[in-house]
Amino acid sequence: MRPGVILLAIASTLSLAQSAAAQTTASLTGRVMDASGGVLPGATITATQTQTGLQRTAVSDTQGRYTMASLTPGPYAIRADLSGFQSLQRTGVTLTVAQTAVVDLALTVGGVAEAVTVRGDASAVNTRTGELSYLVAEQAIEDLPLNGRNYTDLALLQPGVVAYPHRDGGSVVAHGLGMSVNGQDPRSNVYLLDGTLLNDMTNGPAGSAAGTALGMETVQEFRVETNAYGAEFGRMSGGQINVLTKAGSNDLRGSAYEFHRNDSLDAKNYFDVAGKPPFKRNQYGGAAGGPLRRDRLFFFAGYEALKENLGRTITSTVPDDNARAGLLPNPANPGALLNVGINAGVAPYLAEYPRANGASLGDGTALHSFRFDQRLDQHFVQGRMDYIAGPGRQIFGRYTLDDADQYLPTDYPQFPRYFVSRNQFFTGEYRQVLTDHMLATYRLGYSRTRVGQQVEANTATPLAPFVPGRALVGNIDVGGLNRFGTQSSVDVRFLQQVLSAQGDLSTTRGRHLVKLGGLAERYLQNMVNPTFSLGTYSFANLRAFLENRPTSFIGLTPEGQFDRYWRFWLLGGYAQDEFSVTDRITLNAGLRYEVMTMPRDINGRDSALVNLSDRTAALGRLYKGPDTNNLSPRAGVAWALTADGRTSLRGGYGMYFNTNSSQNLIVTVTNPPATPRVVFPNPTFPQPPFNRTSGLSVRPVQWDIETPQVQLWNVNLQREVFAGTALTIGYAGSRGRHLLRSNDVNTAAPVTGADGLPFFPPGGPRINTAWTTIELKSSDGDSWYRALIIEARRRWSNGFMFQSAYTWSKSEDTTQASTFFSDGTNGTTSAFPEFIPDYNKGLSDFHAEHNWVTNFSYDIPWGRGLTGAAGAVFSGWQLSGIVNVRSGSPLTVFVQNNRSRSLWQPSLGPGIGRDRASYAPGFGPADAVAGDPNAWFNTAAFAVPAAGTFGNTGRGDFIGPDFRTVDLTLVKDTAWRALGSAGRVELRLDAFNIFNRANFGPPQLTAFAGAADIEPTLASFGRVRTTITSARQVQLGVRVRF
Repeated sequence: MRPGVILLAIASTLSLAQSAAAQTTASLTGRVMDASGGVLPGATITATQTQTGLQRTAVSDTQGRYTMASLTPGPYAIRADLSGFQSLQRTGVTLTVAQTAVVDLALTVGGVAEAVTVRGDASAVNTRTGELSYLVAEQAIEDLPLNGRNYTDLALLQPGVVAYPHRDGGSVVAHGLGMSVNGQDPRSNVYLLDGTLLNDMTNGPAGSAAGTALGMETVQEFRVETNAYGAEFGRMSGGQINVLTKAGSNDLRGSAYEFHRNDSLDAKNYFDVAGKPPFKRNQYGGAAGGPLRRDRLFFFAGYEALKENLGRTITSTVPDDNARAGLLPNPANPGALLNVGINAGVAPYLAEYPRANGASLGDGTALHSFRFDQRLDQHFVQGRMDYIAGPGRQIFGRYTLDDADQYLPTDYPQFPRYFVSRNQFFTGEYRQVLTDHMLATYRLGYSRTRVGQQVEANTATPLAPFVPGRALVGNIDVGGLNRFGTQSSVDVRFLQQVLSAQGDLSTTRGRHLVKLGGLAERYLQNMVNPTFSLGTYSFANLRAFLENRPTSFIGLTPEGQFDRYWRFWLLGGYAQDEFSVTDRITLNAGLRYEVMTMPRDINGRDSALVNLSDRTAALGRLYKGPDTNNLSPRAGVAWALTADGRTSLRGGYGMYFNTNSSQNLIVTVTNPPATPRVVFPNPTFPQPPFNRTSGLSVRPVQWDIETPQVQLWNVNLQREVFAGTALTIGYAGSRGRHLLRSNDVNTAAPVTGADGLPFFPPGGPRINTAWTTIELKSSDGDSWYRALIIEARRRWSNGFMFQSAYTWSKSEDTTQASTFFSDGTNGTTSAFPEFIPDYNKGLSDFHAEHNWVTNFSYDIPWGRGLTGAAGAVFSGWQLSGIVNVRSGSPLTVFVQNNRSRSLWQPSLGPGIGRDRASYAPGFGPADAVAGDPNAWFNTAAFAVPAAGTFGNTGRGDFIGPDFRTVDLTLVKDTAWRALGSAGRVELRLDAFNIFNRANFGPPQLTAFAGAADIEPTLASFGRVRTTITSARQVQLGVRVRF
């Protein structure tokens, strides 16, 4: 893109606007009436932010309406003045981020000097917009038992949001909390801090190498937009997770805290067979804010640290003592041993497998458990300044720094990993009232996320690396054993910097509240990504390993260059109108347009396949160019069914684009000519045949790739059943098209078998013989989602609040787990060849049919009114909790070898085979699951597919372990007057997973080695090795407020 065009885009952004204000501000609207309900034009409405004294005014129009846009969230007093009527002041009104609050004001005849004060918040029912969005207010943020004080966990309390756990240890970019929002891919969510992007280079969740997002004491509000949100929100199609930070006020306020856990307070994990390992965790910090100049200049700052030493018991499958001597069970003579010997090339690698110290599994393998001391260290710092420059002018700036590192295990003790991250975020905003009806907001943002991984190989005897010139050994993937080695890469580094310019223009005209906006983001992505640089060998089973018969090797050639430096722009604009058709019907209509320019490496190392039949890669670009067909209409309606505004019928629709899908380009690093990757079938071990003239593979992006598109819609009925308590029942759905997925498209060509299904004869060549695999990143995926949502919510009032949300849903797709960084616990990492229609369609990996979550906080009424010692002991108690029950995740069952002879061989995750298993005659999904953590599957239900055919089990045919947990907090709150009128001391007891339920992770999914037509299932098949939550942990805490 030419520099002149870029400068024009930035200038247009600053003169127009984007979602800056909508993402950090609130709106206030209502009617002014007399006692009989008649409208009162000409009344002056003054909204005063009670913490800072900031004021905004408006005048009611001929219909008695008033509107104020782009107000700073927080507590307000609303005053109405009109000659001939008593002045009315409404206190206790709290405006929240991205909210349009309705506050009607009824005036009584009398003198202006006769002021009337009433107290009451805005209605708990939304009568203005058609989106699904959910707010977590400051009270809930402070009270609820969030494990790790990770504020992104708050999103999981909302309807339609389900956690998406990573594989144990995850990947270098998978350490935040993964979640699916209303059926969308976990990497299609947008995380915003005061309107500035938090997402990392891979669109991963907000977090750090420690797996948490610290800084809860600095968070004022947390809002999740889940469905049919307005045109002010863009970039991606998933949830818009918006965090608003605290600002200082005219009163000096703050807190200091310490939270502690250790092994003496905790229960034993299900897999801690040798007893509880040592554990110590300390989380501490403080925050404070106040005035530097009263009514003008304010500050707020916070610090938090997390230090943890966690002993973990890791259980893996290893060769048993007989196998280490070359002896395996003889399938032809049960109880006898078969001497298969040990190949000399394999012997030094076999010797490094840990010796079994657990139960024998009966097929030459046994269990090995070891204790690993997992360590993490994280530090968070944030500072914010707010300045009221004069009437109608506000400025704020905020800087955030998060440093973290974590030392993590793999399946074997010799190969630990070290993760490090350093994230920095800055936001500067200027807001100005231009006229009584118009307000402008301008924002500059800077986001810098850096994450890295290093691996170790602490073997007793140094093992020869697979790739000449590399320092470490790679991976060995043996059917029936856990992956052995260094995860195939070393010294991974991702750095993303995003410079953003945003602005917003809000104007009211009669019945219309109109917003216009623009966005310009400049992305600078620097990467060292040596994926496959150390190489991975695959063996069908333990016998093939002992006899040195590998099926494949994948790795980078010794001369590969691993660094890329991509640069690109994301540009967008929108218009949104909130139109009050009548006093009880509001229409929302908007239009958004976004485009992402094509990333380019500054060193010119990008390459592509223009046609899949090309025999060489074209140098200089990744694909043809940007898809510019990204026009996104949005629409919604809200109908107040009753005159009191306590019942509403709402609905919304929108088209959304995953405009920034740059994370999917990372795979192209391993493309020739700069970074050649090879795939060798039946290679030599442990020295790959790099002298072969064939073997090159390529991972291109579809030349004419399209922007992923998702349509979202919902309809819901909402009723305020009691004051401040609303009940919602609704339906939400989505349909995704042109979604991204990966697939090896360079397979052999099948013929039609006698049963009408594809059949692959032996020795069939690949379609393009110049390459081994062509792992294409294409935009031909689809998704479907539908859900029933029921929610009851009570705002904090009289010492009690609660929210209970139930979602009954079904999520299907042809793509999930086939994007490069889909590292969830289930399924494959690539789509299968689609020679059979709908072979890739199945339940999404994040599908959870039932999901119920309830949270509450209750001030126990003991001791109310008591004074002295009795009051000190019996008053001030509070109980809070979170209860979550959800269905298990879908599972797919595999065969280690390529039984189909399709030559399909994409980049697979650990434990994932190259074909699916088949059902044994007479069995199906209903009788294939036994449900025991030691044998999750009924092994009799599965069979090895016939050679040359695909297995007939479906993707996601089976459901894994369900999830149930209860977290509780008991607080004793006592006044400490030495710290002033607001001085309090909280003694806190948190119990996570209080009933000590073992929430199991997924079982092992590879059923067969696939080396023969008839063979027993692998002994590791169906065994659960991990839990996805800890055993019961008890945390002691103290928090001082002033």
